[in-house]
Amino acid sequence: MDDFYDKLLIELECPVCSNYMAPPIRQCETGHSICEACRKKLPKCPLCQKQFTDSKNISLEALACKMHYPCINRLSGCTAKLSLEERDSHELNCSFKGFKCGMDKCPWIGKLEDVVEHWSSKKTKSKIYHGSNICHTKIKQESYYVNLVEINKQLFWFKCKLEKGKVFWAVQFLGPREEANDFYYEIEVFKPGCAMPKILFSDYCQTADIENGELFKDSICISASVDCVNRFVSDDQLLIYYLRVNEVETNEGLEETTGEKKEARKARKQYKKKLDDKHKHKHRDRSKGAATEDAEKQKISYRRLKNN
Repeated sequence: MDDFYDKLLIELECPVCSNYMAPPIRQCETGHSICEACRKKLPKCPLCQKQFTDSKNISLEALACKMHYPCINRLSGCTAKLSLEERDSHELNCSFKGFKCGMDKCPWIGKLEDVVEHWSSKKTKSKIYHGSNICHTKIKQESYYVNLVEINKQLFWFKCKLEKGKVFWAVQFLGPREEANDFYYEIEVFKPGCAMPKILFSDYCQTADIENGELFKDSICISASVDCVNRFVSDDQLLIYYLRVNEVETNEGLEETTGEKKEARKARKQYKKKLDDKHKHKHRDRSKGAATEDAEKQKISYRRLKNN
């Protein structure tokens, strides 16, 4: 029976990319079908060089809706069988999901447990970051910098990009999408040797599957114009700042069960919405004492939200 099922799945393989086809499944003039993604990239049918039509392959579409598919991460060990409706959401959060290297031109994709080894093989000058780090960005020219962050066995990509007169900072969580909002990051810009002024930016971590083209937008990650931070730039054109990555706090001493974690995440989302209604990216120019007092107020507000 399994062999028969596997043979039916073969009929749904795209002859170009070998991924399984899903509706809409259209045909060329001869009757060949390829997946919609490949059809959008190709001017003609790769099998017969005839033109594509808008005619759908009704039989294959009906078969596709009835089948259960192996996870795209099956070669990494996932054994799940999924309907079309289940497939996308499962593959986004699959524990066997491969993660891309943070470097733009590196083709590596691997398991979460192999990320540290891969990054260490790069032999970069920077050591892996931890909870609190002093960083710098050269403001003179456009640049892109990435490093791995490790906190309590959780991994993140830290990315900084200088482009078109703006500095962008992003931290992407390497793990299930729904847990990205369990962590937040702070960028504190300062001038060495001066107690004040300072600027503090903070936001929730982003998910690892967001591509850089989408990631470096004002609405997605922390950003600031070069004019805004120019007074902090040193004579050798370096912008110095702290990068901190932290877990969103829950009630102290609470040992969370699975159900309690869900409630905690719900509270975090409500808290995030409350902050977003004020300002998504909030920058503050203040002394260290004032910043600490403000942070304590936020913690108290969050605890009240949790208790309610």
